Amino acid sequence: MSKAAHKEAFTAAAVEDPVNRALVVYTGFGRSPFPRARTGDLVTLFGDVVAADLKARILLLYQDMQLPLPEEARRSKKSVTERATEQMRLRHPELDEDGLKALAWAYSFGLR
Repeated sequence: MSKAAHKEAFTAAAVEDPVNRALVVYTGFGRSPFPRARTGDLVTLFGDVVAADLKARILLLYQDMQLPLPEEARRSKKSVTERATEQMRLRHPELDEDGLKALAWAYSFGLR
């Protein structure tokens, strides 16, 4: 790996938002058959103080995902979850694909 490529990879990893990993851990995405609050797992991974902050952020993301869709998004032939996820991608650039998938998974269970 070139020095420039190594520096770019290091910089990207250094600014990665922990909320993405926290979403996966908190929901149990990829480990559980259904989402559930795993606060203890957050504390184990991040410690008490950081886990509390991340949980608060996750709960705000849940609320944001529940906002009504704009008119143009409601006319789409995509599923409600896909449309809501697209809106979250636009509003929250800090979310990566893993974070968005975990959030969408939890959201879709709430629609059942």
